[in-house]
Amino acid sequence: MKKFFLTILILLTAENAFALIFGIRYSNLNEPVLQGTDFTGDRGRFGAFIGLKEKKNVVFLGLDYDRHKNERADTTFYGRRFTANIGYRYQLFSSDKINATRINPFIGMHYYKSFAKVEADESVMTPEDRRYLKDMLGDSGGWLSFGAEYYFAPTFSLGAEAGVRYARAKSKAYGYEIKVTDYTSFVAILLSFYWQ
Repeated sequence: MKKFFLTILILLTAENAFALIFGIRYSNLNEPVLQGTDFTGDRGRFGAFIGLKEKKNVVFLGLDYDRHKNERADTTFYGRRFTANIGYRYQLFSSDKINATRINPFIGMHYYKSFAKVEADESVMTPEDRRYLKDMLGDSGGWLSFGAEYYFAPTFSLGAEAGVRYARAKSKAYGYEIKVTDYTSFVAILLSFYWQ
């Protein structure tokens, strides 16, 4: 185990071996959370990510946040969700090509898991309804995307990506299992900083 961590440390500190990436991300899904829910007022997902770049390969860890609202005749309730994700991005151009064109297309894939909380008037909404909505917000899945970054400098880029997100969730709130899957498209804006 010590050899493993020592190897990782050497790779991370080797000159020009890796670049550290930090960035922020906003994606606008414009969709219900999943089938069977009718949340409105989604303002998109805001998040931050950190990763390592080695040549054309980038590995990410990210955390996103989004908030949903539902206004019924008898009450208003909110769903808040944190989404942890791990991802991989393959950049189509090498570093010398980026310096010449300033644009680098990429293909990405991510896996994610959400953790949710539902707030509502307990005198109006039953515990079963709250549990069901929480389970639906606590979805998991992944997404595939294609995008590009424009490098204003070797250490700073602005990018965009579009793709398809697959989500699944299940709930036993009503005494039997309900399974839901869904596909949605999205567009995201990326702001990234690189250190080498």
